[in-house]
Amino acid sequence: MANRYNQALLDSQKELAKAMAVLSELPPLEDSSLKAEVVLTLDKMRLLHFKQSGRRRQPPLIICYALVNRPTILDLAPDRSLVQDLRAKGRDIYLIDWGYPDLCDRHIGLDDYIGDYLDSAVQCVIERSGFEQIDLMGICQGGVFSLAYASLKPERVRKLVTLVTPVDTGVEGFTLSEMVRETNIEQLVKAYGNLPGQFLNQIYAALKPLQLGVVKEMGLSRSIQDPTSAELFLRMEQWINDSPDLAGRAAVEFAETFFKGNGLIQGSFYVDSKAVKLRSIRSPILNIFGTKDHLVPPTSSQALHAAMDPNTPYQELALPAGHIGAFISDRCRGQVIEAIESHLNQK
Repeated sequence: MANRYNQALLDSQKELAKAMAVLSELPPLEDSSLKAEVVLTLDKMRLLHFKQSGRRRQPPLIICYALVNRPTILDLAPDRSLVQDLRAKGRDIYLIDWGYPDLCDRHIGLDDYIGDYLDSAVQCVIERSGFEQIDLMGICQGGVFSLAYASLKPERVRKLVTLVTPVDTGVEGFTLSEMVRETNIEQLVKAYGNLPGQFLNQIYAALKPLQLGVVKEMGLSRSIQDPTSAELFLRMEQWINDSPDLAGRAAVEFAETFFKGNGLIQGSFYVDSKAVKLRSIRSPILNIFGTKDHLVPPTSSQALHAAMDPNTPYQELALPAGHIGAFISDRCRGQVIEAIESHLNQK
């Protein structure tokens, strides 16, 4: 027994020594900021254009990410880039970068994000491309925004893709939703002006405290045994800790109407005084989710189907992955790209 423990300790020390050697020789990380043309700026929001790599003439795809964390996760590294994978298929990609809200933005609400910024981005792309409709893909909270937009402006959205998107916040086992229901977001916003990004990081870590804490740190040396894995690990850590604050008003509104009020299901989610009705969506939908997602339970995402008009074409793709792995892991990214391509190409 003692020999086995001694060997395990020796192996661990060797892994640690190798990890330290790899890190000592690793060059500084290149800037992971999204390299694209900025075609529209509204307050902190920027609309980025990744020009298509081929000559295929097809409607442009707008990607709407969440307000939480940064969309750099979609272009993390050359071999871990959902954006570049889609470009390689000849897609003309536009990406909404919400930026970093400061105290001047504390009064910005969901009407602004969806009814102004997202709507302006769509109008800009329509004017630039010459197409009357665009394809829209929303990721996580960005999926909620995209569903709301497609409901209110169905004539502008040709095809819709939702990726790891919560819909029904009342499903069993939705721990994040339960935590939001028990948290007085309004008091936090009164104290800070905006909702601090680091506070949100602490909430996410609390959902899996052992795995995202002790277990992760104990396995750290094993994650950086070569330059490639070390660089990927550092880029992921950089992204995880790059957490913008949430504009105060928008944070309160999203907590109250979407999470606590289960707004998409109950019909109490409003944009510019108009109710978001999922049955009003006419765009064919591809709904992608992870079966191991600890942030958004699969049942929450799957609730979209029953809430839609039964005549609206609907497909879903369940992936054996978590919230982020569903679209950046080597195991799943190929399936995601193939499914998106098939969906967007269908007549």
